[in-house]
Amino acid sequence: MVELYKRTSLPIACYILTLIAVALAYKKTRGGIGVNLALGISLMFIYVFFLKVAEVLGAVAGANALLNVWIPNVVFGTYSLYLYFNARK
Repeated sequence: MVELYKRTSLPIACYILTLIAVALAYKKTRGGIGVNLALGISLMFIYVFFLKVAEVLGAVAGANALLNVWIPNVVFGTYSLYLYFNARK
């Protein structure tokens, strides 16, 4: 079941990471492009790590697999929307 839920949540993860990248690329900072690039790469690694941890937790017999696999998408999805709407100001 975890594998099925993972296969349905990974395409959504691509859209979330793209939205984060667009929001970070839109902002102009004094540090130049390197600061946004470092922030984007670190967010990507945190997101992938969170996805793997949630996958392992979803494989535990007593845990809800659907909830554990989709939690990273919900958390980072709301964060990406926050970044997107605040970058447009």
